[in-house]
Amino acid sequence: MAKETRDDIRLWRDNALHGGMEILRASCYEHSYPPHFHNEFVIAAFARGAQRTRISRERGIAAPGTVMFIMPGEVHTGEAVQRDEGWDYCAFYPSEGLVQDVAETVLRGQGSVNFGTDGMRHDPGMARRMLQAASVLSASHDPLEKECVMYQILNLLVGHYGERTVNSGRQAILRADIRKAVDYLHSAYQHSLSVKEIADVAGLSEFYFMRTFQSMTGLSVHQYLTQLRLVRAKALLARGMGAAQVATDVGFFDQSHLIKHFRHHFGTTPGAFAVASAL
Repeated sequence: MAKETRDDIRLWRDNALHGGMEILRASCYEHSYPPHFHNEFVIAAFARGAQRTRISRERGIAAPGTVMFIMPGEVHTGEAVQRDEGWDYCAFYPSEGLVQDVAETVLRGQGSVNFGTDGMRHDPGMARRMLQAASVLSASHDPLEKECVMYQILNLLVGHYGERTVNSGRQAILRADIRKAVDYLHSAYQHSLSVKEIADVAGLSEFYFMRTFQSMTGLSVHQYLTQLRLVRAKALLARGMGAAQVATDVGFFDQSHLIKHFRHHFGTTPGAFAVASAL
């Protein structure tokens, strides 16, 4: 018998929006996000309740009116401060390339775009605009309207909070040996891998590699590999591939394992994500 939940989490990819962008509208109670990362920026706005979060090693509480910025690759978590109250929020996941393109028009200087060292800002006006934009993106069937709404909100966010610097903001720089291991995981995620195999790529002993990898990335090797598989799974699902084939293609044991990990990380199922992305 399925467990009843009050969570209402809608995550989808709009393939017509700037080359394909994910958007989230959610009301969370029981669901909690495990440590995970995204390849894109995460820019979220909070409407109700409160979320306890950790971004890298910084902990905080996102209350109504909070705008949150998470850099690509930055490990973060999220859960309700009070489960009976939960929290409502929206999130946009623009690519680094898209944010950089926006910055070219609204920011001076050179270098990569980041949003400073503070991952959370109390800005009720901006949060309200983001929530309104998410509502339009969810309901509209007009591609031009959606593109204009997204550009407008990104112009506001990048223009108000963004900065261009030669450093990478809050992102940590990986050691060369750990970078080799990460690159290997990106190229071989669909295969069955062992710690020894990955540690050999880094040129480290297994136990030293595991400890160093988790210290530098914030995730165990298995957690990181699972993330890579889920990222690829979302891309394939959004293109219409069936969940059973996706599970095989990205390296999960079977469809049930894909569903388990997908629900654990995103609060929804591969099927629901695929349907929402096709609308």
